[in-house]
Amino acid sequence: MRYQEQEIVLHTEARYGKRLPLDFCGAVCRQLAPMMLGSVRMAIEGTSSHLGAAPLWLRQASDVRLVGISERGQGDTALHLEAPPLGEAAEELYKQQTLWETKPAPQDTAVNILARVMRDVRTGDPESPLYDLPLLKHLSHIHRLFRHSLIAMEMPQNSKPEYGFTRVDEQVALKALELSERTPAPRPVRVSGHLDMIRHSTRSFELLLEERRPVRGVLEDATAMDTLKSLLGFRVLVVGKAVYRPSGSLLRIDAHGVASGQGESKLFEKVPGPVEKRPAPVRYKPGEQARRGVPGFFGKWPGEETDEQLLAMLKELSE
Repeated sequence: MRYQEQEIVLHTEARYGKRLPLDFCGAVCRQLAPMMLGSVRMAIEGTSSHLGAAPLWLRQASDVRLVGISERGQGDTALHLEAPPLGEAAEELYKQQTLWETKPAPQDTAVNILARVMRDVRTGDPESPLYDLPLLKHLSHIHRLFRHSLIAMEMPQNSKPEYGFTRVDEQVALKALELSERTPAPRPVRVSGHLDMIRHSTRSFELLLEERRPVRGVLEDATAMDTLKSLLGFRVLVVGKAVYRPSGSLLRIDAHGVASGQGESKLFEKVPGPVEKRPAPVRYKPGEQARRGVPGFFGKWPGEETDEQLLAMLKELSE
């Protein structure tokens, strides 16, 4: 399998250049490796995580090697990587019909896919198909890297450097956390529709619901694919969990099971929305939270307030 040369540039306060401390280099690699795997899986399967061992194509596609370190400019660090093009690492998948709109170009690598995920996170795109809740939570953990004097990383969005880089800094970690907190929790659903497409290698399928609106799904149990084959082209009933984007729109259905949907009510032709959108928590500046709410109230009591003012404040707190 052929490997393609790519670079990630690190900007650090200490200006390490080509002399990276072992713990810092290890921390960067430990953060990037699982994020690349999850990003590739999300782009091809439509989900960033799944129980059980990763399939061979995914292990090959995320097999990124560090082959050298050099200095760029005034103390910046270039990590020289080799990564396989996805069209070669997952050759059999790329011979099949395209299912998801996020399927990368065959010349792209895991490095490029992660860079584009970071780009969408940085802009705070609540409709991006490139991430789900588990991947967003994983991306939010990169804030740990910025405790090691890291200022930012530059990651190539394409196999050709002239197509631009994504800047990854602490803002990306904060945006990932914000998006994850806005993402509604999955909810159990029962959905009926026309089974229009299946892909055995990724356990994925496509339903056509009301007005032939496509909805994608992923089977949790690969052994159920045999059932899907016999139902292709027919009306089916899917029981599982609806997974949502940060915007609250449907991302996919994680299917526990699929059966014939003949005779099912048309009421099930629509996927219900989330139970409730999770509001972003209020974030206070250091020291500000202590001056708000009950602590702020009792922190100045007793004082110069009249009885009427105290009663009014107690009433406000109880509402």
